[in-house]
Amino acid sequence: MRRYYISLLVVSLILVLTTFIIMWAAPHLFIIAMPLLVLYFAALTMVQHNIVVKAMNRSPKTFVQIFLGSTVGVLFIHLIVLTIFLLTNPGQGRRFLIAFCIGYVVYLVFETVALVRFVDRAKKGKN
Repeated sequence: MRRYYISLLVVSLILVLTTFIIMWAAPHLFIIAMPLLVLYFAALTMVQHNIVVKAMNRSPKTFVQIFLGSTVGVLFIHLIVLTIFLLTNPGQGRRFLIAFCIGYVVYLVFETVALVRFVDRAKKGKN
């Protein structure tokens, strides 16, 4: 689990540095929500990962239910955040949407790779 947290921190720091590079190199593209999106995605990814890892120790049926439920729950949270931001800040909508999509894809790939590695290590430990 420690390796996961370190990897999550490294990915998050790279994204924060990227947002500050955008702020410095292209200030007209920067919005204040960019660094906050990194924190949002990191926290949500960490919570979802913990829930799914705990569910792996239960039966496969329970794991599938919890995994799908957590995925749908996170997607609804994303939808709520997007809706609230786009309704309250329509002038920054396009830049926020692009930053949100990039963050979503980065953390989705990160979480998928982390779960696959976790399952592979668990299989090797059982054999």
